Amino acid sequence: MEDRTYQRVAAVVIVAVIFGIAIYGSYLPMRKAQMFIATLQALQTPGGEATSLQDLENKLSVPLDYPSPIGQEELVRNMANSVLSFVQQGGNASSTADLISFLNSYYDPILNQGKGMSFGQDLYLEGAINEIAFAETGDPTYLAAAQKWYQEGVALGPNRPQSLYGLFDVYRAEGDTTDTIAVGTTILRNWPSDTNIQQAMTVFNAMTSTPASAK
Repeated sequence: MEDRTYQRVAAVVIVAVIFGIAIYGSYLPMRKAQMFIATLQALQTPGGEATSLQDLENKLSVPLDYPSPIGQEELVRNMANSVLSFVQQGGNASSTADLISFLNSYYDPILNQGKGMSFGQDLYLEGAINEIAFAETGDPTYLAAAQKWYQEGVALGPNRPQSLYGLFDVYRAEGDTTDTIAVGTTILRNWPSDTNIQQAMTVFNAMTSTPASAK
């Protein structure tokens, strides 16, 4: 009798564990992704557009704040791509700053871990968003942030093209001839057929021939 009772209790526990794994490992991530997709679709539907930046943030926060053991990094990365598109379309300085601040409230915990799935892509997206924000607003704070994230991307993967090309653009924008040539040389060593970089390097090599261009 005791053996049967034990077996029944064990069976109930096993079923509960399996159910819990199904909930936390499958259902919650799936539900979170479904909510995020539905939110993006609604925002692109006539009548469902965000009426203000605050409204946009409120709508995006719902799926992003939905609890799930996995899936947050991927959704934040997708949101970052959306933010990048928005900034590239030319928002004003105030909206750009507010939107990047909103993004970073979700991205900072991921970046502070220093690792994760597609972490190099996370670093690149942060760099690209800040680089575009600088181009739109002229705020040097964004350029410094872009340099920081690109440098971390290069440190993570010295031959990753995205962060290398981003860093090349940042150093050019800063007028940093020495570092521009150093990064450009690395790019051409890996991708010698890139004519755009070759042309840019020709210009910077010419600049270094005069004392006034020295860093």
